[in-house]
Amino acid sequence: MKTRPAICNRKKRFATREEAEEAAARAPFTLRAYKCSLCHRFHLTSRTKGMKLPVHELDRPE
Repeated sequence: MKTRPAICNRKKRFATREEAEEAAARAPFTLRAYKCSLCHRFHLTSRTKGMKLPVHELDRPE
């Protein structure tokens, strides 16, 4: 996913994918983590097309 510099600067940055996915799991709507090609950190997005499911959305057998 390409992020424009102005968008990157406005978004919260997470050092790891795990931190970003934990924040996404707490949100009241679906968010996904992705690595930014500009700052090389992780951001959250509501876009889902072509993205891998985060750990908290995977169906795990019990």
